[in-house]
Amino acid sequence: MTTTRLGAGTALDAVPHPFQGLVVAEAAGLRLEPGSPRAVFDQPVWDLTGLADAPVVMGTHRKILAFTDIANPRWALVAREYLLARLAPSHEAVATLPHAYRAPMNPHSLWAELRHLTNWFNALTDLGITTLDDVDQRHCDTYLAQVSRSQITPDRDLASMTVVPKIRAVKNLALYAEILSDCYRPGFEPWPGRSANTIAGYTPEMGNKVPPVPDPLLRPLMSACLYLVHTLAPHVIREAVQVRAAVTLEMHSQRGLRIDEIDQLRRAIEHRRAAGIPAYRISPTGRGQRVRADWDPTDPLIDLGWHPLVVEAAHAMGHRRDLERLRPELEAWVAECGIEEPWCRDASLVPHHRTGDPVAWARPLARHEFDATCYAVLSACYYLTSALTGMRASELSELRAGCRRSEPRPGGGTRYRLMTRRIKGERFGGTEDAWVVIDDVHRAIGVAEELTDAPADTLLFAADSNISFRRYLSLRNWINGEHGQRLGLEAIPDGSINPRALRRTLAMTLAQRPHGLLAAKVGLKHVSVVTTEGYAARPGGHQAAFLAEVAAEEEVEHLRLTVAAYRDYQRGILPAGKGARGLLAEFAALDQELAEHDPGPVTVADDRRVERALKARAATLHIGAANYCWFSDPAKALCLKLAGALDRAQPLIGMCDSARCPQATHHHRHRQVWADHADNIRTTFLGNPRLSRPERARAQAAYDRAARVITEIDTAATAAEDPEP
Repeated sequence: MTTTRLGAGTALDAVPHPFQGLVVAEAAGLRLEPGSPRAVFDQPVWDLTGLADAPVVMGTHRKILAFTDIANPRWALVAREYLLARLAPSHEAVATLPHAYRAPMNPHSLWAELRHLTNWFNALTDLGITTLDDVDQRHCDTYLAQVSRSQITPDRDLASMTVVPKIRAVKNLALYAEILSDCYRPGFEPWPGRSANTIAGYTPEMGNKVPPVPDPLLRPLMSACLYLVHTLAPHVIREAVQVRAAVTLEMHSQRGLRIDEIDQLRRAIEHRRAAGIPAYRISPTGRGQRVRADWDPTDPLIDLGWHPLVVEAAHAMGHRRDLERLRPELEAWVAECGIEEPWCRDASLVPHHRTGDPVAWARPLARHEFDATCYAVLSACYYLTSALTGMRASELSELRAGCRRSEPRPGGGTRYRLMTRRIKGERFGGTEDAWVVIDDVHRAIGVAEELTDAPADTLLFAADSNISFRRYLSLRNWINGEHGQRLGLEAIPDGSINPRALRRTLAMTLAQRPHGLLAAKVGLKHVSVVTTEGYAARPGGHQAAFLAEVAAEEEVEHLRLTVAAYRDYQRGILPAGKGARGLLAEFAALDQELAEHDPGPVTVADDRRVERALKARAATLHIGAANYCWFSDPAKALCLKLAGALDRAQPLIGMCDSARCPQATHHHRHRQVWADHADNIRTTFLGNPRLSRPERARAQAAYDRAARVITEIDTAATAAEDPEP
């Protein structure tokens, strides 16, 4: 590795050090933007704001490492030594350390690691310790008790997962003793022989524990986001173009109003008065400035937005003296036409979200109100993209203007992709990745590009990369406020939503379809299909990783449904359908097996045995809208026979005729679907006197089949209660 040495710092002149004078980024093999600061090892503050490959989620504060927060200057040097050793493990002085980490620390983690070191060193200073050679286990235990409690609420214990990195930083110093200018005494290791997890009492949990977004929050949010993106966005974008043009005009109108332009202004005022156009209202800030400038609060012109009028009419700046010259005309205009907010006047009509009745998409808005509306639409794009792709927050933050790609599909239609970078689990800076998405997402990103008017390759959501919750609060407040309620949007109840929870929700929805509320009520359409296309197009990308999460959730859901069917069988609620006999035979065999190996009253162990015994059967389960398909033998699958595709390894669930298939079962949970289907046929078709005889015959056959399935479900559910004599 090639590094650059600068002049030695005064702190290290007396004692030569292998890191003396090194440029931190170059020693770690990190790229810097041209002209950016070059932090040197010897400096008390490392400015790494010029890191060229830093992800968006690495905020600016994480690039400034202030070692001056460490009270003991000796330990500030130790912290610099340790962090550079972690950044550059292949440096000749670090590579020979027997216990040092061999993989470089991600620069994104530097700030947090320095914070942990700072807390440890300052805690030692408070205990009267001046050299690490004096540290013993008592000091470590005292520190553990201190960092295990909340600093805000001292009577509350912190989660063990939060304590782990604090303890790990204390232990890691022992691994670099040979290169540190001050270190623990020879042979001493904090909490010897115990890992940081063990010390903190933390047991890593298996599986994804992020809770999904509850439907009472998700449903109104997604409904509102779709409405904002598809219905409201075109109008907001058109208004935003006018706002940007006005701002540009104002920026170029810096000269004062000439005397010969007074008559021009007078004519402009008269034209607006004759046309019945209300005057502009000044912003609340501008009104406050006028009050502080001794304007009479009862002045009829105190709320008049004078400056925009002068900019529009004369491309100049308006002053108080010019206003006074035209006061009679202005007062007459205001008295006759009134004063109104400047933006969204004469708003176009859009359908009311609930009733469909035409309603103006906005009332006249002040500039700050229009900015809030733009931000709400932009936030809707953000959350719609998150919910319908499964992208992580880091990947959403990397989306740039021009990231959309589209190409015709061989079988017809268009395939849409978003280019981004995957950050998690990748080298510093991430790796370019592509997500195959549906048209709703493609449209949402297009709206974000138009709304922000961002130049190509400009980040779309960077401004809020670390405050997605604030973005959500702003969107919820807009929806629940006067603007959203006027358009008929459903209010969103209290609760938090973030990309992690939306990713988890989408995975569970796809895994549990067709019962997922998001799929049924919001309209995911072909999300499952396009995520699969994304897997095929980039098998190493994060869309493939997301699809693996979906598969894991699907396996869990299928096992849960299979166990639930078995528990129903034990309670006498039996399945119906031509596949019921085989399923019941397996359940009976399982009963016999459990009876022969009775573990006693250990319920949890018994539940685990049932799950293990049913795992193979659960692997054959495919969920239909109104049935379960136990696809164990392709030769018996009616859907494959009808399609002439007996070589397939999966059923064609869309062609399922569960009333005739020998591998399909109907359960009590499917009864309502069949009942609704029968009611729909009866009211829509059989109740239509204009229906032709052939159509009526087909409708009657469909109704009879639905009624038969309902009867079979009811009969099977009560079979155990009325056994044959």
